[in-house]
Amino acid sequence: MLFSVVIAVRNEKSYILRCLEGVFSQDIDKEYEVIVVDGMSTDGTYELLNELKKKYKFSLIKNKKINAAAGRNIGIHQAKGDIVAFIDSDAIPSNDWLSQIETAFKKNDKSIAGVGGPDLIPEDSTDKEKAIGIVMTSPLARGGRFNPSTQHSLLDEERFVEHIPTCNLALKKNVIEHVGFFDEGFVKGQDLELNYRIIKAGYRLFYSPKIKVVHYRKNHIREFARQVFKWAKAKVAIIRKHGFNGLTSHVYLWPIYFILLFIIGFAFFYLLNIIQVFIMLLLIGFIFYGSIIIFESNRLSNNFNDKKLFLYSIFLFPIIHFSSGFGILNAILKRKIW
Repeated sequence: MLFSVVIAVRNEKSYILRCLEGVFSQDIDKEYEVIVVDGMSTDGTYELLNELKKKYKFSLIKNKKINAAAGRNIGIHQAKGDIVAFIDSDAIPSNDWLSQIETAFKKNDKSIAGVGGPDLIPEDSTDKEKAIGIVMTSPLARGGRFNPSTQHSLLDEERFVEHIPTCNLALKKNVIEHVGFFDEGFVKGQDLELNYRIIKAGYRLFYSPKIKVVHYRKNHIREFARQVFKWAKAKVAIIRKHGFNGLTSHVYLWPIYFILLFIIGFAFFYLLNIIQVFIMLLLIGFIFYGSIIIFESNRLSNNFNDKKLFLYSIFLFPIIHFSSGFGILNAILKRKIW
């Protein structure tokens, strides 16, 4: 068997049917298995999956640890395929997803450990989901070319990369066994940490825009802010495990650098007893920051011909920056991150 598709799921009753429909509608002419690992769902997802087994042939396993990393590891251990293809339970693959994965592996040499592609925004997303998805593609949100990850990047050309998220990632099983499985101590960022170990071991990751999935974003601002907060904490967890080299880019730490600059600046001007100068510089900084947000929000709104996007963007950019900054700060100050 060539492919084993692993889906780690928890409380995704609204999306799991569409995910499975896409997975079982592949145009590839080779046999593949599907393994669904449920993280003790409480919203009826597990019961729905049991019903769906009457229509689709897949393995259903319980993950008592709940953690998504543990769920994926369970799937890997169960997998019979040479290649393990991961997709999130709130994502839907294109009909040629597996065949494009196969093509990407064939066109590269044996140093390729994994391949993946973009996580596109579904056409039936709500305005809020679309806004979150679009804003996260902006250089002001993700750092642009300084960010080595393909997550939210929507790159339109093939290239070797340093990180592909597990919402659309296929890895050779023997490579996973060689470098080690997902670190179950990570609540978020398990894929970034595993990708680092893969690259460090001398393997490569290949991105192709033809390997497509659509991926639903958060539909509530509070949930989105919490998600960004946890992503930021994961960066500190990686530093603790691998040092600063584990991040591959300092772009992930920019928010905390600005917070530290604020603290140092305040202390400096306070000691010199010229706090008024600090307040003036802070005001100028906020005006500059606000101007950048307005400019970028207007650019996105014009590019996507969506006036609502302008208002969403003005609101979302500060949420991303401050949630990231305080997520990093929270993790630094805690002995145990999760």
